[in-house]
Amino acid sequence: MPRQIPQLGLFVVALLAATPLTAAAADGAPECPVAQPTGPPKPATDATTGEPTVQITADRMRSDLEAVSVFSGNVRLSREGASILADEIVYDHRANRIDAKGDITLSSDTGHTIRAPALQYRLDDESGYSEVARFTLSDGRARGEAGRMWFDGSERLWFEALRYTTCPPGQNDWFLKARSLKLDRAKGLGTARNVTLEFMHVPFFYSPYFSFPITDQRQTGFLVPKFGYTDNQGFVLAAPYYINVAPNYDDTFTPRFMSRRGLQLQNEFRYLTRGMNGSADLEYLPNDSLFDDYRAAAHWRHSQGLPHRWGAAADIQWVSDGNYFSDLGETTAATSATHVPRSGQINYAGDIWRFTGRTIYYQTLDETIPALERPFGRMPQLTLTADWQPAPNRPHVQLDSEWVYFTRGGRNNSRLDLAPGLSLPLRNSYGFVIPKVGARYTGYHLDPDDDGSGMPPADVTPERFVSLFSVDTGLLFERALANGGRGWIQTLEPRLYYLYVPYENQDTLPLFDTGFPDFSYYNLFRENRFVGSDRVGDANQLTVGLSSRFLDARTGAERMRLSAGGIVYFDDRRVDISTPAAPASDNASDLVAELYAHLADPWYLRGGLQWDTDAHLIEKGNVQIQYHPRRDRIVNLGYRYIDNLQEQADFSAQWPLARRFTGIARWNYSVRDKETLQAYAGIEYNNCCWALRVVTRQRILSDGAIDKGVIFELELTGLGKLGVTPENPLQQGQFIFD
Repeated sequence: MPRQIPQLGLFVVALLAATPLTAAAADGAPECPVAQPTGPPKPATDATTGEPTVQITADRMRSDLEAVSVFSGNVRLSREGASILADEIVYDHRANRIDAKGDITLSSDTGHTIRAPALQYRLDDESGYSEVARFTLSDGRARGEAGRMWFDGSERLWFEALRYTTCPPGQNDWFLKARSLKLDRAKGLGTARNVTLEFMHVPFFYSPYFSFPITDQRQTGFLVPKFGYTDNQGFVLAAPYYINVAPNYDDTFTPRFMSRRGLQLQNEFRYLTRGMNGSADLEYLPNDSLFDDYRAAAHWRHSQGLPHRWGAAADIQWVSDGNYFSDLGETTAATSATHVPRSGQINYAGDIWRFTGRTIYYQTLDETIPALERPFGRMPQLTLTADWQPAPNRPHVQLDSEWVYFTRGGRNNSRLDLAPGLSLPLRNSYGFVIPKVGARYTGYHLDPDDDGSGMPPADVTPERFVSLFSVDTGLLFERALANGGRGWIQTLEPRLYYLYVPYENQDTLPLFDTGFPDFSYYNLFRENRFVGSDRVGDANQLTVGLSSRFLDARTGAERMRLSAGGIVYFDDRRVDISTPAAPASDNASDLVAELYAHLADPWYLRGGLQWDTDAHLIEKGNVQIQYHPRRDRIVNLGYRYIDNLQEQADFSAQWPLARRFTGIARWNYSVRDKETLQAYAGIEYNNCCWALRVVTRQRILSDGAIDKGVIFELELTGLGKLGVTPENPLQQGQFIFD
């Protein structure tokens, strides 16, 4: 028979529903159960009082309204989203307390269940305890048992003699054991005492105190340690400690032990406010056993928003010696660095005007680089641009300007560059024509002793003025195609770009930051064949380009794009970066072709080719093929070639080998040098409640030395992972079709 009792908050169900002790299914193991994220159940309320209510049904009931009510036989206490099943429930009216006995089961529609032989609960202060309890959380993905549980209000829960795992029932590969555990929902914190982590019944981690967040709030405590072995550093063990300084500040302190070098201290401080964010990293090794001296590094990154569309940023790095990254760096990109930049800037972004003030200076790590080949510092560099775009088919006004102060080796030089332009973009649905006129002035003030070339300049205030004229035009043709019942739209997009820049002798001008851009289809349509302001190439030329795209008629998605083009020269090019200039008399440039394709879902293709029409050979080429049939498997194959400079092959893959086993591999090989630049291969075992990855790695450091190592990673599902492995091929070779 039903009976209503007011003011019963189902303590345990609501609390457990709020704790993130659930485990996500491992990627690549679809047979593992998947937990569905849920929130705490919404309490039922009395229509009159608005207070939480509970209904009780039972086979039998004895009641003394002044003393106790006894419910027995298939007792069910329930409310919306939660229930208690028991052999007997006794309600003490005077103490406002519930005593449950027998086979007790507490459950919720979120998938949490608790089983216990006895339960006592006070309704006034929502406190109580239960005897030996077994619990299952989140649809069976996490489970455990405790010798006793205490409840202190709806926000706090204590466990005594706790065992916890995310392994499926019947699979007890790992357990987290604790003498006591406190979950405080109000603070969002779980704290445990005398914690032991057992894997395959072998204890391998112990801590007298262990804390972790039970909400999305960050908490102070140890993070998962990292370990591995390399020839260069020996056995490596890092134990990061996270400090939650404030909601918008945190700090991570990491002692990192390297058996061949010593103990390194690392610290990362991060900050985030409404108007700025950044981080400060410090690393210090008091005495490197192999280097026989201290090693240190610092890196500060900062971004700041300012009123009225202004902003500021800084990126400052420093290392104690040139071999720091090659000896202590963890990535191939870091070990190959030759310069460390230090920059700061302030900028303004308006609707028309944009301004940037920047300073940048480089620390050269490779001391073998000659002084005259090291980059110039810019102390400062000021740029101002204007881009006024009125209504369509109206004149378009542009301005690019720069003043920069170059420094290197105690020598100081300055440069002013102004480039105004006026164009008339005329566009419609099937084509465009854009005529443009412009000019460029560049003036210098050079150091009388050295203009950066190592020699005194003949003129300390040289200057240059050139004009330009261009016409950019293109058409768009479309036609419908059908292939196997699937609709396609093919476009044909011819483009012509005429550029005229009269010759101006520039042999006496210095070279601070000028070079040649990468030869590509996009760069065929540049106004200047040089990058930088020290040279403006003379031109009387016509660029001919042709693109064709294949679009899905249903979605409009671009499935393939093929572009090809080249430049026809009507005059010799007399401006060059060499001194004296060496004129180029070719009648045509190399031909460039680029391809992007995603015709079938598992297959992706991207490639480029630069063909020397005079020598009839490939000047540069690259191709990348990707096979990606499912989210847990991928194969990447790439090839890059530059005539007489580079020839490399790159292969990476991740693929299931057998049930629960996955292989990962990458091989970057220099065909020209006949040596492996970087390679790793490993295997992963995943059985839903834990995963083990073992990877062997080899790489070439900046000094040519070969560094080999073995890296381990053990992941306990729903708890964390130990160790760190290289990026998997899914991350490393993900194809982005653009």
